[in-house]
Amino acid sequence: MMLFRLHSLDILPTDNAWQFANTGVTRAIGILAFAYMCHHNSFLIYDSLIEPSAKRWGVVTHISIMFSMTCTLILGITGYATFTGYCQGDILENYCNKDDLMNVARFLFAGTIMLTYPIECFVTREVVEHAVFAFKQPPPLWRHIIITIVIVIVSVIVSMGTDCLGIVLELNGVLNAAPLAYIFPALCVMKLQNDRLLCWKNVPLILTASFGILVSVIGLIMAIIEIVNGVECSHGQDMPYCFSDEISLNYTNELKPLFSTTTPVA
Repeated sequence: MMLFRLHSLDILPTDNAWQFANTGVTRAIGILAFAYMCHHNSFLIYDSLIEPSAKRWGVVTHISIMFSMTCTLILGITGYATFTGYCQGDILENYCNKDDLMNVARFLFAGTIMLTYPIECFVTREVVEHAVFAFKQPPPLWRHIIITIVIVIVSVIVSMGTDCLGIVLELNGVLNAAPLAYIFPALCVMKLQNDRLLCWKNVPLILTASFGILVSVIGLIMAIIEIVNGVECSHGQDMPYCFSDEISLNYTNELKPLFSTTTPVA
């Protein structure tokens, strides 16, 4: 659907739209890491295999990562090529509410989220059970139900705090995904190797962990600055070009991009 709209919409790109690595690159790395963050589901998925083994697990993970990378590249490049600097945190918000094709995409995406939420809830419940009630297993049905309800209510309340998806992805990326992707794995391998800290074998691991720390710290600072200055998003409203009578043709009216793609001049 997005590929079709790429050719049917005609929105002029913002200035320097294809300049690589602007000031938000650290936050972007965090968001990309968040897109691949599935570590917390690993044990549940491994146990779900008919015949769990390292070989089977390797096949599943490699196929899943390649498929995810393909989908991410298609959606990311297509969405940015269509809207450049006007991109929202939720790319579907860039499309007008009267766009029937993209309304179907919104419906399908909502269904996907509904099917994705339970596995995230299961992981959280499992962590609570083993961290808080480790010595009171197996869990009685009443505790199982109460923990599930509390997790659902808390997640809904937190999600109502903002309707801007971009800042949520940024904070999740720099606070959760970057440490899980770069910092903790490197430190765990160093611990398991049981070698001296400053040895050649640990150099790649130290560089990886340092990169993760750098991304997390800088990304968090940039996110805090964004929050202080006011998070910008469409808040579910149609973009200005949606009020044109020629909705699918030449969105060339003067629009203010949501983020600057112009290099600051001292």
